[in-house]
Amino acid sequence: MKKIYLLDDNIELLEITELILGKDFIVKSNSSIKDITQQLQEFNPDLIIIDHFIGDSNSEEILKTIHTAIPGFRIPFILFSASHNIEEKAAELGAIGYIEKPSSINHIRSYIKLCLEKSEPTAGITHN
Repeated sequence: MKKIYLLDDNIELLEITELILGKDFIVKSNSSIKDITQQLQEFNPDLIIIDHFIGDSNSEEILKTIHTAIPGFRIPFILFSASHNIEEKAAELGAIGYIEKPSSINHIRSYIKLCLEKSEPTAGITHN
């Protein structure tokens, strides 16, 4: 079963999304970026779903932190945000996709399945 890591500071949305996705995937979620690199290394997800803004940080800063702390980081990610330029930001950051908030649960589930099918088989954390 594929593993998904959810990162969003909206706790209610995080809980609902985790519950719904938990029917099809192994899901771990977090509402904070604290210990993000350790959690990613331990969980080693197939996909990360990240809100564009987490507290005072944005997805670009969070991804830089992850790439610096985890050499070989290649896990595909989807931006999940209500930000007006989310499509553009996702392309800039190299996301495999984006989901606009709000979106229906059916759309979220089917889009994630599609993205996982398209993601490269070499995704993951490589250890040098």
